[in-house]
Amino acid sequence: MRSGKPFLIAAAGLVAAVFAYFGTGLHPIWWALWLAPVPVLAISPRLRGGAAFLVAAFAWVVGEMNQWNYVRHQIELPPQITILYFVVPAVVFGLGVLFVRGFVRRGSLFLATIALPVYWVAYEYLTAIASPHSTWGNLAYTQMNCLPVIQIAAVTGIWGISFIVFLFAGAVAVLLSGAGKRWQRRALALAVGIVICAVFVFGKWRMQSSPSEAVTITLVARDVPMSVYLGSEEQALGLLREYADEVRRVTPAGTQVVVLPEKIGRISETALAEVDSLYSSVASATGAAIVLGLVRKTPSGAFNSSRLYSADGKLEANYDKHHLLPGVEPEKPGDKRVVLDEPSGRWGLQICKDMDFPKLSREYAAEDANLLLVPAWDFNLDRWLHARMAVLRAVENGFALARSARNGLLTLSDNRGRILAEIETAPDRFVSITGKVNVSREQTFYARTGDWFAWLCVAVFVSLLAFQRLVSSQAGENRTRA
Repeated sequence: MRSGKPFLIAAAGLVAAVFAYFGTGLHPIWWALWLAPVPVLAISPRLRGGAAFLVAAFAWVVGEMNQWNYVRHQIELPPQITILYFVVPAVVFGLGVLFVRGFVRRGSLFLATIALPVYWVAYEYLTAIASPHSTWGNLAYTQMNCLPVIQIAAVTGIWGISFIVFLFAGAVAVLLSGAGKRWQRRALALAVGIVICAVFVFGKWRMQSSPSEAVTITLVARDVPMSVYLGSEEQALGLLREYADEVRRVTPAGTQVVVLPEKIGRISETALAEVDSLYSSVASATGAAIVLGLVRKTPSGAFNSSRLYSADGKLEANYDKHHLLPGVEPEKPGDKRVVLDEPSGRWGLQICKDMDFPKLSREYAAEDANLLLVPAWDFNLDRWLHARMAVLRAVENGFALARSARNGLLTLSDNRGRILAEIETAPDRFVSITGKVNVSREQTFYARTGDWFAWLCVAVFVSLLAFQRLVSSQAGENRTRA
């Protein structure tokens, strides 16, 4: 090994780890992820396979340490799950670098460039299908502060975002590797440059539209200790009365809907009538519909519910959360969507984790929902990320979003992912915001066609893998004959 090579390897791993650290996690810097894979991809053709894998995997796992406090101390995952949480993505990234390395060493520059994006999208998509947490951890969410890039989700879903990030990284790495002929490198730079520019131009163009239909929405939340939520029903009723008084106090005239957070209290069927009567009267008094989050305890089981009281004081709908947090929420899941016809369009109801699952939001889009009202409950540290996951569902499907999260953010956004109003919640005091949200309905290509792009990436990945195996097999046969 030449004397300068260990230093080059260490530098590549360190730079990749730094960019991964700042480009992923709960508060990512969007552009850092575009650069994170580049150093280890560029150096991998000069290394043995084992060394390339170890450098890449080590760099990725170091980058993931930005989530250590959240995983171990906030959500308190067991040690064995924590190990898998950090090791599995690092191993997957290391294998992805090996996958690209094989094409670079053969001089297949275009195949090397698309190898990592299709591989990563296939991994994220198949993981989302199998995981009870769906798209949690998907790297597309790291790009939420780059509005032009995330507009591609209206065509490809979340999958196109990860693809374009890794396409850039793959192309830069291949060009830096020095592989191939000069004309190949020029053609590659031109082709990838056109694709990336097209994504940004499309994003800028899509953001020019300005829907005219608006709904005035108030969000209200208050962080309370877990002991209050787990306390007596009388405590829960007391908190619900405080919320009702606060809604009366802060809701401006002209507000059309008020959204409160998830699971304000746990209420039995006998006490539910009192709650319904209280919030019906508040809705009538304010002239605004109210979405209330609570746990309904029934003889057949408990349900994590959101209840909508119309502006004239009627209990209009009850929605039960579909996707419960495994190991944390003992309630029974619901299986019905709720869509309400209003003068401004069609309003849909979801709760918190439901919006981690793209399919459910697509089903609402198929029913022409143009506004989603979402009570939620986050974990403080993940407030930005979890709110932005819901915002991306709005971009994918062409609806606006009103999300009210205790221990999180109160967020109003439009169907382009623009944050129209947002504020953090606070312990033991009410926080509220009011804003106008554009709700003109748009039927996106993704809402009509679903995960077509993800399946395309899976198919291309399988084809590239088969091609690589075939070439390796033929090379082995040739060496045997020789």
